[in-house]
Amino acid sequence: MHECMAKRDVTLMTFKFISANTAPVHTHSPSSTHWCPPPPGKLKLNVDGACSTSVWKRELGAVVRNVHGDLMGAISVPITRCFSAKIIELLAIREGLQFAWEDGYNSLVVELDAKNAINDIVSGTEAFRVAGGIINNIHMLSRNFDFLSFVFAPRLCNTVVERLAKFALGSVSIDVWLEEGPPWINVFLQADANNLELS
Repeated sequence: MHECMAKRDVTLMTFKFISANTAPVHTHSPSSTHWCPPPPGKLKLNVDGACSTSVWKRELGAVVRNVHGDLMGAISVPITRCFSAKIIELLAIREGLQFAWEDGYNSLVVELDAKNAINDIVSGTEAFRVAGGIINNIHMLSRNFDFLSFVFAPRLCNTVVERLAKFALGSVSIDVWLEEGPPWINVFLQADANNLELS
């Protein structure tokens, strides 16, 4: 597991709101090409946002998995308003954190393929009204967690949540799965689990 993290191009920021201390940002390289598990005692939250220019819809997806790659929970959220790619990624983080917190998961590694969103959360310097408000929401939500880190990973490492976000294109309501997902997503979950066994 540690070798897997060492092979990935990662930007990491760990929030410790209880003690009001923050860890420095760490970078590792080269990048990995598949999903890697969280450290023992932690869960991994993968989030992603997708868009369709043909129907002007935006979609959010979030997936929570344990160290074995087992699905703990997932959510797919369609959005009818037109937002920028960065806003969509920030919304995906916020919705994912809200989902995880409500389900009682309090130690998370949040992984996504949007470095700019991570940098904005870490720096807290985003001045744009909408983005700044969402980042403030994320900071407030973060206080509910015992451990929380934000990690960049290439899109190849986020196949499951990418598929989940795109699923919302054909949906008009929020879809939630707990511990067992739909058959079409289980195929990708199993592929990630197989990669863990081979690594």
